[in-house]
Parts: sequence; structure tokens; C-alpha cells
Amino acid sequence: MKITCLSHLLLIALSFCTLALLRTGAVLADEPASLKLIPADAAFYSASTHLREQYDSLMQSRAVAKLREMPIVKMGLGMAQAKWNDPDGDLAPFKAAYEQPENQRLVEVLIDAVSHEVFAYGDEDFAALLGLLNQINQANQAAMRDLNAVDDPDAAQQIIRKLSQNLAQHLDKAKVPDLVMGFRLSDTAPAIAQLGRLEQVLGELLADQPELKQRLSRQQIAGGDFLTLQLDGSLIPWGQAAQSVPFDITEIREKVTKMTVSVAIGVKDNYLLVSVGDNNDHLVALGQGEVLASRKELAPLRRYTREQICSIWYLSDAFMKQANSTEQRLDQLANLSSSLLPLTELDPSLQQQIQEDVRGLVADIKRAIPESGAMMTFAFRNDQGYEGYTHNWGEKKSMDASQPLTILEHVGGDPILVVAGRRNYSPDTYDMISKWVGRALFYGETIGVGYLGPNEQDFYRRVRGDLATLVKQLDQINREKLVPAFRDGQGACVLDAKITSEQWHAMLLPSEKPLPMLELGLVYGVSDAGLVKEAATGYFQAVQKAIDTLHNAEPTTIPEFPLPLPDSREFPDGMVYYYRLPRELGLDKQLSPNAGLSEDTLVLSFVPKTTVRLLAKTPFRAGGLIEQHQGAAGAAFHFSFARLIDAVAPWVDYGIELSGQEVSEDTVDQIHVGLDIARCFREMSAVTYQQDGVWVTHFATHFEDLPE
Repeated sequence: MKITCLSHLLLIALSFCTLALLRTGAVLADEPASLKLIPADAAFYSASTHLREQYDSLMQSRAVAKLREMPIVKMGLGMAQAKWNDPDGDLAPFKAAYEQPENQRLVEVLIDAVSHEVFAYGDEDFAALLGLLNQINQANQAAMRDLNAVDDPDAAQQIIRKLSQNLAQHLDKAKVPDLVMGFRLSDTAPAIAQLGRLEQVLGELLADQPELKQRLSRQQIAGGDFLTLQLDGSLIPWGQAAQSVPFDITEIREKVTKMTVSVAIGVKDNYLLVSVGDNNDHLVALGQGEVLASRKELAPLRRYTREQICSIWYLSDAFMKQANSTEQRLDQLANLSSSLLPLTELDPSLQQQIQEDVRGLVADIKRAIPESGAMMTFAFRNDQGYEGYTHNWGEKKSMDASQPLTILEHVGGDPILVVAGRRNYSPDTYDMISKWVGRALFYGETIGVGYLGPNEQDFYRRVRGDLATLVKQLDQINREKLVPAFRDGQGACVLDAKITSEQWHAMLLPSEKPLPMLELGLVYGVSDAGLVKEAATGYFQAVQKAIDTLHNAEPTTIPEFPLPLPDSREFPDGMVYYYRLPRELGLDKQLSPNAGLSEDTLVLSFVPKTTVRLLAKTPFRAGGLIEQHQGAAGAAFHFSFARLIDAVAPWVDYGIELSGQEVSEDTVDQIHVGLDIARCFREMSAVTYQQDGVWVTHFATHFEDLPE
């Protein structure tokens, strides 16, 4: 039978999602030349280089060749080609335009522009603009809060007027930031010729708009040839704007009219540049004075100048501090609560308590927020794909990178996915959580009970005392047992697929081949296994007590329910506690919720075999950066996409079998080829550690072409 549209889409997605740029050989290369053009005070900068080389590596790979041989791809390409060549088709005008010699030359210029190096940067005014927008937002929130608190039928109009006043007041500080995009050219002459052509086309388009046409000009800027368009606020149709808004725009008009915007496109220093700013002075400044390449944040790049650097990202300290507006958003939430509370029917004294608590909660959260800092990321090609580093000068208050991640010895050796890390031991954090959970329970009781009916209120009063005692007991268990039991601070989330079955559920037909099952395991480093056991016993008793309390209060409607104790079994590496699932569920007997505990490890999973495997101390052997890293680390990540495909592939065949429809052998072969191509993306990994007070993340992606 013919493959369905959904199957087509799935196959194409599986094929293309992993056709990343396959590596064929290392080349010595310098850092991007634009680093020596960009001013040192740039707010952000990004660059991608060697784009044509990477594209050629991809297109020359065996994976792409195999993809092109697939019947479904051949058919798609053939249909596209037929549409393109149809003289009466929708694409005919585009083809005719494309085939014109002058447009062919334009295409050649554009291809050259994206073949070598592409960069973008924004000046320091972007950080100032973010700060200004935050100030305007805060002022608007304050205005809405104040006016909502007043019982005035014209409050909506007053809010609109106040918001317009806030905007007008802050416009004095507003400035159009400079944004430049650059494209390195191998030959500037064709680009300059196309610039003249663009000038002619724009001149014709603006022929009926003389006010705009006179603002278009060809200029020489710092030795470069540019086509510029000078704009300002006077071009805005203020008369129409004044009629469409319900407030006076006179002050806004006066300030915006004085604001200018310059759009420029031209060729300078072997780059095709596209620029937007309040003027063109920043184009003159390119390559003058202190440049971005001289900043300390770019120093780590110097260690890899013999590598083929493919991409760089840089974000300044000032920009990151303004972009991370968590504190401002918290203030906005606090202000919002203050503006909404007067609209409720709560007692004024209770409203006051809530407002004070909201401000206290915001203050506590702010103290826990790490301070942002500059960031720089770069990547280069190696023999297996891509490798790179991220340097972060900000804080990571919760992460502890003072010791090796020994939790990696309890992830099963070579899992499909592992996300591991160590947090700082902080009893104060639990104190803060406990405090605010207590306040939430207080307000839930104070406000919520009033909405209950008479019978529900009577029931609540009968159980309140015992439940309140249980809450205190749980808090004590957490504080004295659970928190210190996990002082180690390590944890990991593990995904694997080592267990198999021919029939995972009784309602499914048995499979001819074993089907892997995804196994999710949560692993925690344990500092005191005895405290873990005591905490678990305490939780069990508390839950049983809560059930008994509810039953005793309403014995006719709430049945008595003694919690069953879990079964347990001792293994060489620890004890596993598990609950057998009822046969009526029809699930394979390998599936069973469980927990495993050893002297230094706790494992939670749904498969006892998984727990036993993770409890065992096994060297991490999945390869990649994690295995290579020596010494302390705060976090690690590994994902084997190829192994995930291996786990999914049998289910694809089983799904075809279950469908009950006749699927051609060619279709099945295409699916398998698609899966083989997807496996070209082998894995990715990363490890985070501290180096000279800077947080460093070393990352890599591994691609492998199809065998010959």
C-alpha cells in the first residue's frame, strides 16, 4: 500500500533532523575577522564562519547521498522541479525573474555573502534600552495599581492618560541603538555593482514620494560605499494618530519628531554591511579604538586559534544584567497583587497581611537569585563533529562544583540520557520554603474555610487539630532527617532502554522480536542512609495517620484503608523496596514502582531491574566529554540520540505489524534508511565546572557519516 502522509512527514523529519553538518577534515583557521572591527563596548555579538565549507561537507556526505536515493525524496524533488519548470505554474514569474542575468549576479553575491562569515552586533545602547523599557513598565504598573485602588468611574481613562505621560517622560532617555549585520565577501566589486542597482530600484519605487526619495543618498563613509536612508519622527502621520488615540500626544510628538533613524547598506572592509542606528557614526568607528577582540571575555578563544572556529556568541555584563529582569518581574507581581487585593471582599487587616507577606516573599526570592554576568560561547569543528565552550561570569548560587560528580558511577555505565549535578547544601533554603508553605496554609485556612458549607466546615473543625499536628511532624521530619540525609547534594535523571519484552501489555499482540522499554530512573546521593529510612518510615506513618483521621471523622463515607507495606529484596549493592502491580492491569511483571537504597545512593524508578543496575557502582563509559573530564564538576549532560533511535526502531516495525495493513517492502526499507540517517547524529554531551572563578561549560556533538 502507499505510505500515508503522516508517515511521509515522519520519515522526512527523522531524516532531516539529524543531517547536521557532517565533518570531513580539520582545517587551520583564525578567529572571525569581525572581532577586530566591533567596538569593545558592544552589548552583544554573534558570528558564524566557514559556512560554505560546512555546507559542502554536508552535501558531500554519504548520508545526504543516501537520502537523495530514497524514492520518496526523489519523488519530492521531481515534483518541485516540475513545478519550477512549468511555464504556466505559480512559480513561472519567479523563475523568469531568477533567470535574468542581473538577478543571477545578485544571487551570486548573496551566496558569496553567506559563504564565509556572517556577524551581527548591537552597541551598548541596547542594554540602556532594556533598562529604559523596564523603567517604563514599572512606572506603568505603579500607575495602574494606584488608579485601580481608587473607586472612580473614569479610572480607565485616567490609566491611559497616565501611561502616555509615563511614555513621554521617558522618551528623553530613548535612543535608537546601533545594530549592524555583516557578510564577508571574497570579491567586493559585484556587491558594489548591485548596490548601484538597488539605488536605482529604490529611486523608482520612491518616485511618487519625494519627501522619502530626497532622504535616500549614496555616501562614502570611512572609505566604504553606502546607500543610506535618513528617517525621523516627522514622517509619522501625527494628525491621524491624534484622532485615533484617547489622549493628548503633543508631548510625545515633540520628542519623537526629534528622533532620527538611519538605515544603511554598503560595502566596507571586505564586508557587506546592513546597519540601523540613530546616525552612521558607528560605521566610521568600526575597527577604530579598543575592539571586542581585546576584551578579557574573549581571551579563552586564544587557546583555540588553530581550530576552525565556526561560531561565537558574546553578551556583555551590562546587557545580561538588564536582560535578566527577574527581579523587576517579581516587583511587578507584587504590585499586581497590591492592585488586585482592594477589589476583593477580604478584611482590610487581612489584605494588609497578604501585602506584607508578598513583599517578604519577593525579598526572599530576590536574595536567592544569582547575579548575571557576561557570557561568551564559541564552537569549532573536530574529527567527530563540533566542540565548544561557554564561559559565564555570572553566579550559580545553587550549583556546587567543588568535587567530582561521583553520582555518574550510578547511572548504569552507558545510558541513553543522563542529566546530573550537585547543588549546594543549604538548610536555609528549606527554612524559607517551610516558612512560606506555612503562610500559604494559613491563608488557605483563613480564606478557604469561609467558602465551605456548614457540613464541610464542621468536618474540617473535627480534623483540623490532628492534621495540623501531622503538618508539624512532616516539617520536623524534613528538617531533621530528609534535608541532612541528602547533604551530599548530588542527583541525576537517567533514561535507558535495556529491558525488553515481547508483550508489555496483555491487550497487545505478542511481538516477534523483543521490544525495548524506556526506563526512567532518579538517582540521589545519600549522606546518611539511616536518616533516609527514618524519614520514609515517618512519611508512611504520617500518611496512615491522615487516612485514619479522615476515616474516624467520617467513618460512613471515608473507608478504613491500611497502607500496605512494600515488599523488599536485598541485593549485593542495596535493598530494593517495591509494590507489585495488580494482575488486572495487564502490565508486564517487570514493571513495578520501587525504591532502592544503599549506603550512599537512593534510586527511584518503575522497573526494579533498573534500580538494581543503578545502585551498582559502574564506571561511566558512554564516551564523550564526561568520561574524559578529570576533576571537580557541577553538572554533566549526555544524550545518545543514536541509541534512542535503536530503542524506537523495533517499535516502528511492531507498529507496522499492528496496523494490520499491507505495507510494501519498499516503504519499510525507506523507513529503515531514514532511521539509519537519523543515527548519523550520534550523541551530545556537556560538563560544567569552575575555572579561575568563571563557570565553564565544555560541550560537544558527535556526528558520524554512514559507512561506505
